[in-house]
Amino acid sequence: MLTKKLLFFLLVCFVMTSCNKGDTLLADNSTVDNATIDNSILTGADIRTPATTVVIQENPDGPPMGPFVDILGTSSKLNRSANGITVNFKTNGLIPGNAYTMWWVVFGETPGPPTVTYAAGHVANGNGKGNFSSHQSVSETFNNPLTAEIHLALRSHGPVQPEMMPEQIQTINGGCLLPDIGFPSGPALYPDSDIVGYCANVQVAIHDPVN
Repeated sequence: MLTKKLLFFLLVCFVMTSCNKGDTLLADNSTVDNATIDNSILTGADIRTPATTVVIQENPDGPPMGPFVDILGTSSKLNRSANGITVNFKTNGLIPGNAYTMWWVVFGETPGPPTVTYAAGHVANGNGKGNFSSHQSVSETFNNPLTAEIHLALRSHGPVQPEMMPEQIQTINGGCLLPDIGFPSGPALYPDSDIVGYCANVQVAIHDPVN
């Protein structure tokens, strides 16, 4: 079920206007969205659900191969409060100089498509590690932060193209040459690549719903 949901979410994103930008690149190559993340969000008394930490996964052989495999030394820590959700997504194995975006994929309490929203984006540094942080506030389209099933999807946009910045770290298809030259065009997980114009979803963290 989780895999089927993952395979569906970016297809939804291509036709939704909720795929947007709003994060600011920080000096240490981490990112945080324009909502203020302070101690009241991370540790405030309004938190009702314990934080969850999961290992980030990849699909190195690409679809239809699988299953997903854990990436050693990675973690996605999700904090939930009545006001929203906050994540710290620490990963490795990125290609230095490649651009990446991260996306919130939030499933509702009833069947239907998820809400897909831009979370963060930056260029991988020389050690191939990534540290993405973001906060998603409660809104008209997101009203179950304490219980929702939440996926964090990391998307590669290939090597930086200066003329395509900052779109490569702020939009779902920034810098992509799709799909007529044979690059992936669907929402499954694929291997990463250092080919200019290559775009694909390369990593995911899945936080199960809370009863």
